[in-house]
Amino acid sequence: MQNELRKSYESKYWSLISTVEPSKNGCFLCPASEEKTKETFSIKDAKGKWLVRSIIDPYPFTHPSMFKLKEKDDILKKYTSHGWSEIIIEHREHTKELQELSSEEIKNILLVYVDRIKSMKNRENVELIGIIKDNMKMDFEHSNSKIFTLPILPDLIKNKIDNFNDYKFKNETCFYCDLIEREKGSPRVIFENKSFIVISPFNQENNYEVTIFPKEHYSCLTDLNEFEIFTLAETIKNILTRMKIVVSPFKYSMIFYIKPCRIEDFHFHIRIFQKTIQHSLKEGYDINLCKLSPESIAKILRGK
Repeated sequence: MQNELRKSYESKYWSLISTVEPSKNGCFLCPASEEKTKETFSIKDAKGKWLVRSIIDPYPFTHPSMFKLKEKDDILKKYTSHGWSEIIIEHREHTKELQELSSEEIKNILLVYVDRIKSMKNRENVELIGIIKDNMKMDFEHSNSKIFTLPILPDLIKNKIDNFNDYKFKNETCFYCDLIEREKGSPRVIFENKSFIVISPFNQENNYEVTIFPKEHYSCLTDLNEFEIFTLAETIKNILTRMKIVVSPFKYSMIFYIKPCRIEDFHFHIRIFQKTIQHSLKEGYDINLCKLSPESIAKILRGK
C-alpha cells in the first residue's frame, strides 16, 4: 500500500497512513554505510569527509512517485502522499546527541536545512516544508532529523497563518514581532542574544515548552545570514543544555515553523518541548501517523 493522507469524516484533521517499517539490520546512517543510501547534499571537511549528510528517507512520510488523487467522494477524502522526505544525519558518531555538538557543528546542520528548503520549495505540489527533530530514536538509533514536504496545509498551520494575516490586516504589524516586544523583560523570557529570544509561551501546550523567535522579521531559515545561523545554533545548544539538566527523562521534540510555500508572509519560529507519547508529526503539525491502514485492521479483526 502507498502512503496516504486521509481526512477525518467530521473535522479538518488529517491522518497519514504509513505502513513502511524500518529495518533493524544495523545502522546505515553511520560512516562506511554510504552505499546503502542515496545522498542529496552534504557538508564536508577539508579532506572531503562528510560532517553532515542529507539522504532520501527510506521510510518516508511523502514520496515523489505518489501522485495526488482526484477524489469523487465528498466524505471519504484521501490523497496519496505526494512529496519529498529526507533524513539529515547530524553527525558521524553513532551515539552523539545534538546538545553534545559544538555550535559550529549545529550550524552545519542548519545549513543543510537551508539547502534542502531551497531545493524543495519550488517543486511540484509542495504546500508546506516541515522539519522535525526529536531524540526518541524511533526509526534510527543514530542522531538525525527529518525534513519533508506536504501537498496540503494542515489545519494547525492554516490557523497560524489565518491568525497572522488577521492581526496584520487589523494592526498593520506582525503579531510575532509585537509579541516579542511585549514579552521583553517578562518572567517568561529564558534568555536572549543579539538575534534571538527564547520564551516559555503564555499558553504552553506541553511541559518545558519554549519558543525560539528571531528578533528580526524573518519568514524562513533561508533569510538568515551565516552569522545569524551560527547564533541560532548557539541558541539551540543553550536551551537543550538547560533542558538536559532538569527534564527527566530527557526526551524532546523540536519543530520548525517556516513560511508555507504559497503564503506571502510569516515570522518563522521553533518550538521545543518535552516529548509526549504522540508522534512528532502529530505534536508539530497535527497530522496523525498510523502504521496500519483501517482496511488492514478490519481484516485482522474479522479474522480473515
